[in-house]
Amino acid sequence: MEATRNFIVAAQESLAKLPLKEITLPGDLKRVESEDGSVDLSVFKADKIEKIVFSIIKINSASVSEESVIVWPADTHDLPILWLNLTQMPGMNILIFDLIPLMDIVVWPHYGENYMTLLGEVRSKVVDSFKDTITDKAFELRSLVAYALSPYKLLLMLADEGVAMVPQAVRDYVTAYRECWRKSEALKPGEAHDFYLRKKKATRKLMRENDPGYPFMINIFGESNTKKVFDTVF
Repeated sequence: MEATRNFIVAAQESLAKLPLKEITLPGDLKRVESEDGSVDLSVFKADKIEKIVFSIIKINSASVSEESVIVWPADTHDLPILWLNLTQMPGMNILIFDLIPLMDIVVWPHYGENYMTLLGEVRSKVVDSFKDTITDKAFELRSLVAYALSPYKLLLMLADEGVAMVPQAVRDYVTAYRECWRKSEALKPGEAHDFYLRKKKATRKLMRENDPGYPFMINIFGESNTKKVFDTVF
């Protein structure tokens, strides 16, 4: 799956403009491998950002490949979480792209103005670019993780022809996120910062505990290795 590597490369090249500093992982975490699958991880950090995790997970028995980029902002800034995810399996390509808000956009409307408006624009652009390669625009995420997603979440099922367009969609979303990063200012102590920290912690817990791949990965890589991978990603 050449698009797999292109997805990650497109994200790394676009995010490198921040710029990034690599976080050294133990040797057994950069690549976790068994006869039934593999996990490739790389982690970076940047100003205003706690960590950026690039991951490729392959489950050979099911011919499943999942590519993901997740950006966790630092506790000091109110940036949303950037989550880009492509899961490929026989007859199905699922795309989940979003900037997950870490503030309530009704209570703090300026948060929506700063970040969500821009997200709505890039979402429309990307949907238009996929055109008739979209096989399902009404795809529903059957996971409690849906609770955390923004009003402008992108959930699509693509034909195989659409997968070749995904790297450009990745670049478009990262470009939008870099603009959010540029505008982001440090949070001051108080109610908003307290809420942000609470929401970030709860979102991290929600995403980790509701990842559908966890039981499959335990069977393939063992509980200890799977826990290490999840500790790194989340």
